[in-house]
Amino acid sequence: MDVLFNSIDVRDLLSSHDLDESSPLSAPDLRLLIDRLQVHSLHIKSKVRHYVLSHHHDFASLFAQCSDAVSTSQNLSDRVSDLLTILSDHPIVAEIRDVVEEIGQTRREAREKRELLDLVRAIVELSEELRSVWEDVGAGRVVEAAQAGEEAEGGVAGRRWCGGRASGVWGVKEGMEKLQKRKFRSFYVNSELFMIQDLLVRFMENAVRFDQQHNEVRVNYLLSLNGIEGVELRTVLKAMDVVGILDYGLAKVADKMIKYAIIPVVKRRSNVSFVEDINQEKGGIMETILRIVPSSDPEIENVDGESIFSAIIHIIEFIYRSLFF
Repeated sequence: MDVLFNSIDVRDLLSSHDLDESSPLSAPDLRLLIDRLQVHSLHIKSKVRHYVLSHHHDFASLFAQCSDAVSTSQNLSDRVSDLLTILSDHPIVAEIRDVVEEIGQTRREAREKRELLDLVRAIVELSEELRSVWEDVGAGRVVEAAQAGEEAEGGVAGRRWCGGRASGVWGVKEGMEKLQKRKFRSFYVNSELFMIQDLLVRFMENAVRFDQQHNEVRVNYLLSLNGIEGVELRTVLKAMDVVGILDYGLAKVADKMIKYAIIPVVKRRSNVSFVEDINQEKGGIMETILRIVPSSDPEIENVDGESIFSAIIHIIEFIYRSLFF
């Protein structure tokens, strides 16, 4: 359980590690930082879940013994009650009452352990439900995986955790326990969903790249990441829309576009031209490239605002056409 005590380096949670510490974080990076801190928290909870699952058989054996003990204690309690009726005026009654209270406490503890076993079984069931999600991810079916994750999250509130008793019979303490179990399931599902969201964001970062060394903007249409091959860009965009992070993904692209393409053009203060290339194979377009070519004319030292504005519009239109082809 070392994960509970490790410190967090906030810079490791950001997508870029070459940030200028004197500059404020952008809104997309702040949002990413918040999301990944939540994912880290959920990762800790996932470690706890794995610990419970790894000791599933031990818990099952313990709770089975507790169930037998409860049955035995119930019989004993009934016999003691009969004895109390006979010896109601005897001094031993007080001592017997203490024994009965202890037996009652043992029964309550056994019931709580049975409910914990119900929780373990529910976690195992949930793991089976989400296994298909990651199978879809591994096969490159990110849209199907995103939809399945959303359905699992939507079904959290409706799942009944402890059967066999009417909802109106639960006491305050038991009602709080049911609520905590529901929250645990919610955190678990959200953890899996955050992992899918993070994977889609990394796909998006690989799709749109800004090469400062060569003054190029590259948009790839067939993506690969972590052993997942051949995922189309349009599929990633659709999956991001399903899980509600399309705006965030586009904001990340816009932030990098401003930082690595538009700001250098403005600072250069010289005319630039653009060259667009398309890498096309038999299956279709694989990549589009926008090359920003500075003017080589030494006589042109400054350009007017209209030329700069026209260059900015050209970059924005290229990104728009490439993403929403």
